[in-house]
Amino acid sequence: MIDFDEFMKVDLRVAKVIDAENVEQADKLIKITVDLGKEQRIIFAGIKGIYEPDSLIGRNIVVVANLEPRKMRFGVSQGMLLAAGDDQNGVFLVAPDSGATPGMRVR
Repeated sequence: MIDFDEFMKVDLRVAKVIDAENVEQADKLIKITVDLGKEQRIIFAGIKGIYEPDSLIGRNIVVVANLEPRKMRFGVSQGMLLAAGDDQNGVFLVAPDSGATPGMRVR
């Protein structure tokens, strides 16, 4: 268990997917460019084969905005998108209701 103050350190934000493409040399990665309101970031997500890149463009998703950037073989991932699911039932992106805009904090 973590206390409330510890949980509040996680900066969850609404992000709009503005570009997405398969990473050619990777089995599971899609390179996603997101708009966080005041900035754009690149996130590498292991959802290839679950989502087609074109189906992600224009969608609002929820990302962890204050995750330390992670250097990967294909570039630097500057966040993490949130998804629910497992190998048996599938993977589903966490998305805000309509009206939420890029950069809004998820509380």
